[in-house]
Amino acid sequence: MNSTVWWIIAIIVVILIIAAIGWSMGKSRRVDAQRGKAEEIREEARAHDRDLREREGRAEELDARAQQARAEAEQRAAEAKRLEVEAERRGDDVDEVRGLRDERLRAADARDPDVQTDDEGYRVDEDGNRVADQGATLGGRQDDLDGTDATGRADDLDRAGGASDERTRDTVGGHEPSRRGEYRRD
Repeated sequence: MNSTVWWIIAIIVVILIIAAIGWSMGKSRRVDAQRGKAEEIREEARAHDRDLREREGRAEELDARAQQARAEAEQRAAEAKRLEVEAERRGDDVDEVRGLRDERLRAADARDPDVQTDDEGYRVDEDGNRVADQGATLGGRQDDLDGTDATGRADDLDRAGGASDERTRDTVGGHEPSRRGEYRRD
C-alpha cells in the first residue's frame, strides 16, 4: 500500500475521532441543558408551592374571621333578642304603672270637689261626657310623667309631686342637680 492511502486513512481516523469527541461534548451539553431546565422547572414548582401555602394561609385566616364574625353576629342577635324580651317586659311594667297612675288620678278626681267625674271616676265635661284624653293633669298643666319638661330638663311636676313653686323647681328633696343631671346633697 502506498503512503497516500495511509495518509487518507489516518486523516479519516482523525476526523472520526474529532467527530466522536464533538458528538460526545454536544451530548454532554444537551444533558447539562436538560438538567438546567429540570432545575428551573423544580424552582418554579417550589415558588408555586410557596404561593399555594400563602393562599391557603390567607384562605384559612379569612375563614377564621368569617367564623368569628358569624359568632359575633349570633351573639349580637341573642343580645338583641334578650333586649327585646326585656323591653317587652318593661313595656308591660309601664302599662301596669300607667294603669295604677290612672286609677289613682281617677280616685283623686273623684274626691276633688272642683273636678266633675262620672261614677267610675273619669273626668267629664259640662255635658257629662267623658273627657277623651285625660292624661295626668296636675295643677292645670299636662304632666308626661317622663321626668322632663319640653326643654329636656327635669320637670317640677314629676320631681316635686305636682308642686310648681320656684322653691322646688330645681331641687329634689333639698338636693341640687349636678352638671350630669344627678342630684346630690349640699
